[in-house]
Amino acid sequence: MSIHRTHLLCVMLLGCQLASAVDTSAEQRAAAEAEKRGHWALQPLVEANREHALDEFITARLSKEGLALSAEAERPTLLRRLNFDLIGLPPSPEEIDAFVNDNSPRAFATAVDRLLASPHYGERWGRHWLDVVRYTESDGFEYDRMRPNAWHYRDYVIKSFNDDKPYDRFVKE
Repeated sequence: MSIHRTHLLCVMLLGCQLASAVDTSAEQRAAAEAEKRGHWALQPLVEANREHALDEFITARLSKEGLALSAEAERPTLLRRLNFDLIGLPPSPEEIDAFVNDNSPRAFATAVDRLLASPHYGERWGRHWLDVVRYTESDGFEYDRMRPNAWHYRDYVIKSFNDDKPYDRFVKE
């Protein structure tokens, strides 16, 4: 018998053994098919009846745990949260009044745009970058020597955040 026939015979025997080792009963195939159909990714899409589809997902999970969404924040509270998140400072009484009295659907987006345009935005978020790079203007406690030109880098970071400089360019510079 030639080597090719021997090789072919071995492959065929191995294939037969593997086929007999795998149990492909009709019941197992049907169970696997039913399990596949029950997978969340194969379910038909359902139109969300809330403002955002994410709300529907969160509400379903909360109700499963016996919980409910918190009430929507009042407008002054919403503006305070937004201000502290974006610039780290509370809104002025005038800003609160203007936001509360603005009933347009874009009132929140307008407030976000205003805060992102604020120079305080770069100060608030640039400080996190400065923490990462361990920025200081002096050597600290024992050796409190000043670093007279360190402020140039600090101002560059703040300006980069305020100018919305792309991250890849910011890191390269």
